[in-house]
Amino acid sequence: MPTPLVRLIPMSQAHYPAYCAYFIEDYAQDLANNHGHDLATARRKAEASLQYSLPQGVDTAGHCLLCILPAGETEGAGPATAAEVLPLGYLWHAIDPDASATFIYDFYVAPAHRSQGIGKAAMAVLEAALRANGISQIKLRVAYDNPRALALYQEAGFAITGYNMAKRLD
Repeated sequence: MPTPLVRLIPMSQAHYPAYCAYFIEDYAQDLANNHGHDLATARRKAEASLQYSLPQGVDTAGHCLLCILPAGETEGAGPATAAEVLPLGYLWHAIDPDASATFIYDFYVAPAHRSQGIGKAAMAVLEAALRANGISQIKLRVAYDNPRALALYQEAGFAITGYNMAKRLD
């Protein structure tokens, strides 16, 4: 199957609430599954983390919130038209210009669009844009219980550089 072409556009205010809803639930599940929190506590922690990291939402300085859209759809159209398109997924990263690196905080492809090469295509678009801007490294974290993401990143050339570990002291 040929890799579908996608484009990354800055997230609009219109897309941000849907992103927040997805992110909070997804991160809460991660916190519950991997850090021993009950789901209600995990949701509160996820909401607090998002507010802390993105206090001005899409306008938070130093953070790039992007929507993954099919290439060609609304190409050349105004922002209002692009805002009406349901994203295939989202990508949130923050560039550290001093290190010529970026850190991916979140990379999500909606379930209906998985296993179609969307993630691989989005990563290729991101890499090209970063190279054009003098960024030479991408860093990220993968949850141990997400083998699909780990496989995508390894296929894209990422190397494991360490392990996150935790121990509960009850």
